[in-house]
Amino acid sequence: MANKKFVYFVSLSSNVPYVLKKALKNAEEKNEVSIFFDLDGARVLDKRYAKVMERTHNMDLQKLMQQAMDQGIKFFGCQMNVLIADGLELVEGAELSGVATFLETAYKADAVLSY
Repeated sequence: MANKKFVYFVSLSSNVPYVLKKALKNAEEKNEVSIFFDLDGARVLDKRYAKVMERTHNMDLQKLMQQAMDQGIKFFGCQMNVLIADGLELVEGAELSGVATFLETAYKADAVLSY
C-alpha cells in the first residue's frame, strides 16, 4: 500500500532526468507516483526524442524511463499538446490524458510538484 501520492507536472524536457530520479526515489519508498508531461516536457514521450538525448547528452533516458515504469510510475501526456500534431510517437506505457485526469489525480495527491 502506498504511503503517499505524488504528482509531478513537467513542462520542460530538460527537467525530466531530475524528475525521473526524484520520482524513482519516491516509488522505491512505496509511494504512488504519476508524471504528467505537457508543453516541451512531452518531448520525452516521443520515441524519437529518447534516441536524440542518448546521442547528444550521453544519457540513457529510455533506461531511466523504463526503470520508472517498472516501479509502477504512471506517465501521462497531454492529449492537447501541439507535439501530437507534429507526429509524436508515444513511448510504450505512456498514456494520453486530458486536464480532467490531471485534476482528478492532483486533487487526490499528497503533493503536486511542477518542473
